[in-house]
Amino acid sequence: MIKIATRISSFSLISLFFILLFPLNIYCQQSESLNKGIDEYRDESYEEAIVTLNRARADEPGSSAAAFFLGMAYKQTMDYEKALTNLLDAVNLTPRIKEALIEVVDVAMQLDKLDVANHWVDIAEKENIFPAKAAFLKGLILTEEGKIKEANDAFARAKAIDPKITQAADMRIAMGFMKERDLRQAKKSFEAAILSDPQSDMAGFARQYLAAVEQRIALEKPLRFTIGVFGQYDDNMVLKPDDQAFATGMTNEGSGVLNTSFRINYAPLLKGRWLFNAQYALGSSTHDKNRFTHDSISNSISITPGYNFGKYALYLATSYNHAFVRNPDFKEYSGTFSTGPLARMSFKDTQLLEIFTGYTNSEYFRPALAPEEDRDGQGYKSYISYLWLFKKDYFLNLRFMSDIMDTDGRNWDNSILGLSVNYAMPVYKDIKLQLSGQISDQEFKNLHTVFDIKREDRIYSMSGGFSWNWEKDATIVIQYSRMRTDSNIGIYDYKRNIYTLGMEYRF
Repeated sequence: MIKIATRISSFSLISLFFILLFPLNIYCQQSESLNKGIDEYRDESYEEAIVTLNRARADEPGSSAAAFFLGMAYKQTMDYEKALTNLLDAVNLTPRIKEALIEVVDVAMQLDKLDVANHWVDIAEKENIFPAKAAFLKGLILTEEGKIKEANDAFARAKAIDPKITQAADMRIAMGFMKERDLRQAKKSFEAAILSDPQSDMAGFARQYLAAVEQRIALEKPLRFTIGVFGQYDDNMVLKPDDQAFATGMTNEGSGVLNTSFRINYAPLLKGRWLFNAQYALGSSTHDKNRFTHDSISNSISITPGYNFGKYALYLATSYNHAFVRNPDFKEYSGTFSTGPLARMSFKDTQLLEIFTGYTNSEYFRPALAPEEDRDGQGYKSYISYLWLFKKDYFLNLRFMSDIMDTDGRNWDNSILGLSVNYAMPVYKDIKLQLSGQISDQEFKNLHTVFDIKREDRIYSMSGGFSWNWEKDATIVIQYSRMRTDSNIGIYDYKRNIYTLGMEYRF
């Protein structure tokens, strides 16, 4: 995402103004080291100024001017901790340097010390010190605190006081509306920012943001539909074991498969902080071989309400999946319910962290062959996911997951720990390369009633392929996937390769 420096990170004009108008008679009364330090600062020799001004502060510990210029020199070298210490002295010593007060707020924000920034911006507003800049900084602080409405009011107040900062204020107001998901108001504010000064660099940023907002308005319709048709060849659809002692009599393990899907997404653009998303999905698998035992139909629904707290959003993610499998007619096969809290945090507009933990309940409708093989159960699922959009159309996703199931049948009590990696990058125009890999360890709690050992599986999976957005709402996918389950019980040890070619269409 395009970034724009909206925080007032350097008030060089204020500093220069102060330096130029520093009364000549007072200037002449300062120590030689202070005068020299000011000259070095004005010449942008910040490292030399720091040495000289530290000497000036030692000579004149009560000089607010020495504290101010030393703080500013540290700020220019991005040593914000030392800058803040000296700038605080500049506002607490007599006479108070008013310019230092605004700088204290800015540096405190750089250090994420919002309590310090809030304290001094309130004083600036009460004492009417640079009121436009104080109001703008107040807006930045409120934005960091997630108080978007109050922040936008502060930015509006800032541009009313000083029309020269109208463009910067409109940009911040627009970005606040984006956080509130009020895209149409954001569009209006970006348009206003462009009109304020069409030839400026900031107008260029605003145009790019405006294009992104217009695209999101087009994409984020409340209802979205997706149809998918994928042909596959699965070389081991029956999960034939590698151990021939268990594979005797297994045939027709390879088969063509036609997978179709239909999804409905409902994601209304709610104003304010409330969030909502719901999805219904229908899928089917039709096999060339073993169709009377493997063809399936599944229905799933998910409902995810949430609330945006500013720096993070919290959701309640709930889903239910119901599957039918032929035997030889379609009959109920399984139902799985899951619910739990989901936290989502974004960093610098390019990184996303998700944390989920929840309860799950699975029911298999076909009678088990034996009580110990009953897979009905309940348990807990958790995952931590990190997504990094490090360049345009590039992303890296890491996910760590944990799954604990307590089943009615003792042979299926198990826990899983897994790690997955997903990567995507453009290779040519609208064609992207997609790679993924996962490794999982699955440990079973009890001695197997037949094999008299505790089952342990290590599952490897990988896939690679290309996606081609050959039209705006249509994607063609070609992919190869491989799975390897390495089990200490031979009947569960197998390999599987799947080749996929298909298309999705969204409307």
